Amino acid sequence: MKKLAIGCLVVFVVVGVAAVGVVYYGYMKVRSTVTQFAELGQVHDLERSLSVQTPFVIPTSGELTPEQVDKFMKVTSRVHDRLGKDIELFQRNYKALAAKKDATIADAPALMSAYRDMAAGWLDAKRAQVEALNEVGLSLQEYRWIRSAAYGALDIPFIDVDFAHIADQVKNAASQAGSQPDAAVLVGGAFAGKGPASNAKLLEKYRKQLEAYLPLAAFGL
Repeated sequence: MKKLAIGCLVVFVVVGVAAVGVVYYGYMKVRSTVTQFAELGQVHDLERSLSVQTPFVIPTSGELTPEQVDKFMKVTSRVHDRLGKDIELFQRNYKALAAKKDATIADAPALMSAYRDMAAGWLDAKRAQVEALNEVGLSLQEYRWIRSAAYGALDIPFIDVDFAHIADQVKNAASQAGSQPDAAVLVGGAFAGKGPASNAKLLEKYRKQLEAYLPLAAFGL
């Protein structure tokens, strides 16, 4: 699993340093596919329904608390359970993504096209995420930081494909002459290192579970 994650990370590091002109080309090519993700327009409405909207300030120590880890695991488990059999589709697409050792930004259209069949399941999982975040009292910002710190603590790098952000970028590029999408929307995840040793101690007992949930993290859940 770690080897798979690292391979995927290398792919997107290459993507992240692609020339801006190629990025623009890739986004224009993928535009027709993104239009088939129309339902993802609901994502922003879902996120506006989050109870906790206050900005999250990352602690200078970088330390996770047991309460944060407990809340994170509850939310992630809820998302996993909501997907049900659809998790197999996420796993297959994650493995296919990781297998593209020589991918570049020009591969974005093909990658997005391959994920069209994930859109409905992804959106339902997003709803489950928002519901669970409200139940445990976490903001999306804090959840994402906990997720990154958790995988970093276990030395499991991952990439984060943000469907909604990609769709926004394509829409903006299409409506503004001469504008160019931001290459960074394709790149995210646990790049910050392992953090304090206390984090690894908190997360070690969840290692197998989080390895199984890696496709969720990779697709922004």
